[in-house]
Amino acid sequence: MENQSLAIFEFEKPIIYVTFTENTATDENFEEYTLQSHKAFEWERYALIYDISKMQYLAAKYRIMQGKDLENTKDKIAKQSIGLALIAPSFLQRTIVQAIFLVKPYPSKVKVCKTKEEATEWINELLENENIELEK
Repeated sequence: MENQSLAIFEFEKPIIYVTFTENTATDENFEEYTLQSHKAFEWERYALIYDISKMQYLAAKYRIMQGKDLENTKDKIAKQSIGLALIAPSFLQRTIVQAIFLVKPYPSKVKVCKTKEEATEWINELLENENIELEK
């Protein structure tokens, strides 16, 4: 069976890598994405690296659901999230994402990056500033 996931999660405490696929959002894969995202709250502190380079346009229904989820979890995010780095190689993607965060600020630090290296370097700096090491 073909993978219909909206995103693939890799948990390497305290970093969660989320790679969005080319799959279109459905009720099923969006719910799975939301459930996987909430696993971050099991950790006292975490950082996120989202690779959105292949992500498809998210229909209004799912943007609204994501907005409501963000509103419901903003206090946990503010308390537990060290930062969110987004990998967006395309200038257009970076511009759109930056505009979204201007309109609706994220509850922790955010950086929109062109490459995985840039995102990883920024997250590692944040971890270092908080004296948090990767668990082996």
